[in-house]
Amino acid sequence: MRNLLITITSTLTFLTPSALAEETKAPETIVHTSDLGHGIYELRTDKAGNVGVSIGEDGVFMIDTQLGELTPLIDAAQRKLSGKDVELILNTHVHYDHIGGNAYFADKGALIMAHPNVRPGAANPVTSKMTGGTPEALPASALPTINVNAGDSVTMNGETAKFYHAPNAHTSGDIFVYFEEANILHAGDLLFANRFPYIDLDNGGSVDGYIEGMQAILDVANEDTVIIAGHGPTSTVKEVKASIRMLADTKKLIAGYVSQDKDLATIQAANPLSDYHDDWNWGFITTERMVWTLYRDLTGKIE
Repeated sequence: MRNLLITITSTLTFLTPSALAEETKAPETIVHTSDLGHGIYELRTDKAGNVGVSIGEDGVFMIDTQLGELTPLIDAAQRKLSGKDVELILNTHVHYDHIGGNAYFADKGALIMAHPNVRPGAANPVTSKMTGGTPEALPASALPTINVNAGDSVTMNGETAKFYHAPNAHTSGDIFVYFEEANILHAGDLLFANRFPYIDLDNGGSVDGYIEGMQAILDVANEDTVIIAGHGPTSTVKEVKASIRMLADTKKLIAGYVSQDKDLATIQAANPLSDYHDDWNWGFITTERMVWTLYRDLTGKIE
């Protein structure tokens, strides 16, 4: 894999409305571009969801559009590679840090695809019980207009991109994409590489569904598959397997406390995920929030 570094400086300092990027301030943004081969690239800012692009004679196919504030930088990075406008977009799910750039690209004529559950959630976002925040609604012009589901595919630039739906996983509308000829997979937020995942229980996500979604990735991928994570570095099945083990183990730990009728405050005080903290804790899904997620998933309670 050949790594490029495309540096685009932004003087923006902002508070993003995205739950995943809350409290992020960026006086300068760097778009890291990784050449994965076969005309497929990963664009990463480490401030929002990782973007995939397929570039070739047929045009530019983009997977996710990052935050609206960062979209001009993402577009500039892909244009350095393609010299073209983006023609086709897939939103892997409903979160603003993956769909916030839809309006920018739609205004330039791009067609936007997503699972049928994404459009209503993007038009009328729900308030997060975890953060208390409500994501920004997309204008009608920025909503996906083409529904895709499991078994659908797009053939473009000599590659067949096959779509897989993971129901009730990260959200209710997660799609991951496998480029069959290239053996490259975009996991969307079914993979937070080397960190606790965000499982959006308010948007139809569940812990068991998330594990099943990651297992579905393993059912498609092999040891040589290059995986674009929703967040974190470019990965392989190794990172997916590690995340499955971590999530299964942490759920079991919290379930032990729940079976003893312990409330959330008591469980948090016991710090049951301390052994996972150093390797998995990060800015948005802290160890404390991971405990909260597992507890709520198991009990339906938020405190």
